Amino acid sequence: MKTDAKGQALPIGRILRILLGLFFIYEIHDVYLDVDLDGIIIRLSWAVGLVVFYWLLHLTVGKLKSDVNQLLGFFIAWVPVVAVFGIGYGGPAATGALTFLSLTLILAGIRADPGCEVMSFPAILSGKHTHLLCPLFSPLDWMEKSWSRAK
Repeated sequence: MKTDAKGQALPIGRILRILLGLFFIYEIHDVYLDVDLDGIIIRLSWAVGLVVFYWLLHLTVGKLKSDVNQLLGFFIAWVPVVAVFGIGYGGPAATGALTFLSLTLILAGIRADPGCEVMSFPAILSGKHTHLLCPLFSPLDWMEKSWSRAK
């Protein structure tokens, strides 16, 4: 993701991340209201499991530094969350994946984290960013950066 001179995402990308995260929360909030405590715990366990997975991925990619191809990094970053959502479509795993994704989108928007938003929790834990591509926001960030240079 392109960043400003301070290494942060620019405003349009940040706002859209937060709005998409809030939209996902709106979409799943009824599920959390309709299930019992066990159902909530199961769904949150899926979300926490994704946080742990991405922390381990962050550690691995951090050791490889620039050896990770951007396209490969894109797949490494997005396949797990999409797979959990797809496998558990309509069930607790999908809700957990959307919970994770919504929180990371909001977190990435608030912190203006460079890199893919699914890596926001590891960035907080380590203080370092993992620069992997995001399918939706990286192109938007590149355009926003070029527009800001043109002004």
